[in-house]
Amino acid sequence: MPTKLFGRDIQDQIAFVGLANAGKTTLVKRLKGDDNLETVPTMGMNIETLKIGDMEVMAADLGGQPTYPTSLWEPFVSNASGIIFVFDSADRSKVENAGKWLKNVIQWAPEDSAFLFLANKQDLSEAMTLEKIIHTLELETEMVTRPRTFAVYPCSALTGEGVDEPWQWIIERFRTRMSQKR
Repeated sequence: MPTKLFGRDIQDQIAFVGLANAGKTTLVKRLKGDDNLETVPTMGMNIETLKIGDMEVMAADLGGQPTYPTSLWEPFVSNASGIIFVFDSADRSKVENAGKWLKNVIQWAPEDSAFLFLANKQDLSEAMTLEKIIHTLELETEMVTRPRTFAVYPCSALTGEGVDEPWQWIIERFRTRMSQKR
């Protein structure tokens, strides 16, 4: 059932979640084609409309401050067609906390939703490797359990490196979903 956003029908909703400063807003701006990638921490949420081919999706860029995950993330994630969990690969001090919230987000996500885990900030020298992130956050289980609806990619929202392939992956999931509804 479409959601109304500013009087227009929006078929699908993508929730962008992750801890503070993971790069969610930078990613949304890049996907929207915004040339100005300067950001400030998101307080609450930003709602954007993103075009996917001939479809429009509502992108909810949800703030990552400690008080938000349960009160703000859960309602959006539980109704989302797609969830993009953005992880700061260079901030090793937040790995345990990110892992805790990732497990919650996975539980809140509808079973048929497309779930994309982005290991962001791969352009930084201190970034963990994708293999280390997958092992540390125990992502192998989800990758095996939901192989067609769960994907993990490295990227840099700031430079744009590695952003296109995961975006194409989620577009394909949305197209498949739309064709199954017909």
